[in-house]
Amino acid sequence: MKILQINEVYKILSTGRTTMELEEFLTEKGHTSLVAYAYREMPVHRQKKAERRKGHYVIGVKADRKIHALCSRITGLQGYFSSSATHGLIRYIKEQKPDVIHLHNVHGNFLNLSLLLSYLGKKDIPLVITLHDCWFYTGRCTHYTVNRCYQWREGCMKCPNNRNTPISWFFDRCSKMWRDKKRDFEGINRLAVIGVSDWITKQAKCSFLKDAFLIKRIYNWIDFEVFRPVEAEDIRTSLHIEDKFVILSVAALWCREKGLQGFIKLAKKLPDCIFLLAGGMDRKVSLPSNIIKVSPTDNSATLARLYSAADVYVSLSREESFGKTIVEALACGTPVVTCSTTALPELVGNNCGYTVADNSLKGFFRSILMVKRKGKGYFSKNCIRYASMHFSKEACVKEYIEVYEKLLAIKTDTK
Repeated sequence: MKILQINEVYKILSTGRTTMELEEFLTEKGHTSLVAYAYREMPVHRQKKAERRKGHYVIGVKADRKIHALCSRITGLQGYFSSSATHGLIRYIKEQKPDVIHLHNVHGNFLNLSLLLSYLGKKDIPLVITLHDCWFYTGRCTHYTVNRCYQWREGCMKCPNNRNTPISWFFDRCSKMWRDKKRDFEGINRLAVIGVSDWITKQAKCSFLKDAFLIKRIYNWIDFEVFRPVEAEDIRTSLHIEDKFVILSVAALWCREKGLQGFIKLAKKLPDCIFLLAGGMDRKVSLPSNIIKVSPTDNSATLARLYSAADVYVSLSREESFGKTIVEALACGTPVVTCSTTALPELVGNNCGYTVADNSLKGFFRSILMVKRKGKGYFSKNCIRYASMHFSKEACVKEYIEVYEKLLAIKTDTK
């Protein structure tokens, strides 16, 4: 088979690593793997020919993405611009003739979604969409449970969160976006919808995606050759925290939604513990002395060492369609404390840590103390066993190959 994956990023962040790992697996199994993306770990504006030789296509240019972002904020619409860049992608599709197209995250100011879906529908090209968040089936939201908004089931009317995706300076266009997505996805004859957790898969079955040819859950996977318990004492030594109880959390960018203020409060309540917060952070944020900022990294080996160095991994995020850092921590033998909302309870097995029922800081405080009292060793074997049973790269990627094969096996009449 020839598979074209389309994602906002390649090799960086969780979806970029997932895209790269799926590409590698497909190639190993003898399939032809193509990838189209807007961003990667290094500038690509001078390397498009080199990328093309690797089966990669860079969508658009930096200026186009900035214009798209500006237009999105002014109009309140996401995925309606970058027409020239999308026409270029369509020309690439015509040239390569992939058997299946696989969409990951596309709400990053680089793609005209309606233009692409209209073309795929007319040509009856099989399409797989992976729900890394909720954006494909809502008007504009990547998540909605905190706002308790479920308009998307029947049709978005007025968004309760003007700061959602996209950030809108003036207009609320969620109703138009919902209607257009519904129309465009219903125009795809061979559509497979893949949720990365049971939670988001069940949510999608309540949306306009419910009539897709196939809806199923395939968990995001972990590369157990990388994410496993490794020697990391030098990290503790370099930070002078050899004898401390270490609490780790990782985020692309630390902000209110990721629980930054909650960690600051927890650090004040647990002065004898060290908090390592890995990821980008505003320099103006004032932190207690027992919170150590760790530079953001997309290097998997570095992340595995951080997970291994910690006594417990804590996530305060209340809305996650999966939560890959949680599973990576488990694979490294580190117990987890997280919320009991959205997909998060699926990720933490028995004796792998704790989910906090009321999502309160008191609940997190008590759960962290329980891990501290029992010790990391009490949980480690269960963490590794649970991760290997449910999030195997080999098993999960094979399921994607089966989905591709099912889409290619059916023949449909053009609508």
